[in-house]
Amino acid sequence: MPKRVDHSSRRTTISDAVMRLLARDGLESISLRHVATEAGVSTGQVQHYFPSKEAMMEFATSTIADRIATRISAAGPDPDLRQLLTALLPTDPESAADARVLIGYLAFASVRPRIAETLATNGRGFRDHVATMITHHPDPTAAADSLLALLDGLALHVTIGQLAPDKARALLSAAIDDAQGSRPRGALD
Repeated sequence: MPKRVDHSSRRTTISDAVMRLLARDGLESISLRHVATEAGVSTGQVQHYFPSKEAMMEFATSTIADRIATRISAAGPDPDLRQLLTALLPTDPESAADARVLIGYLAFASVRPRIAETLATNGRGFRDHVATMITHHPDPTAAADSLLALLDGLALHVTIGQLAPDKARALLSAAIDDAQGSRPRGALD
């Protein structure tokens, strides 16, 4: 009887290897050979599922989205704006690894229009969701854009060690208060 192969599981194993390499060694470490070694499979198996680095990275989109969704879910069943955005800051080793993955992935996507458009579409959906949570601002969409741009910058600064997680949390919290109209502009907590 032929051996049954769980193709979904193999793709996930390979995608997880891509995530580990991105987090540990950066974008330049992603190659069919390196991914195969990291996944503990042959290069031929990787090529069977992903004929190129681009194919692996495109598939990784869903893995990254799943990780972000998991972080958001950890904020609670019905998180408020502060809980939602704070959950996306890299504040521990696991979330820092996720941030490094995302930074590497964004660098990859920035020169690949098809992947960039997928990310932009998903980003607009998340921005629109955040905008629905901003109730006391004349332009909730603009406020959501500002908050998410700040969040991305804070995550980058925390990841490279330029900013402590507590300081990033405080800056994000102050910006959320500004967007919600719940503190005087320019006042810091």
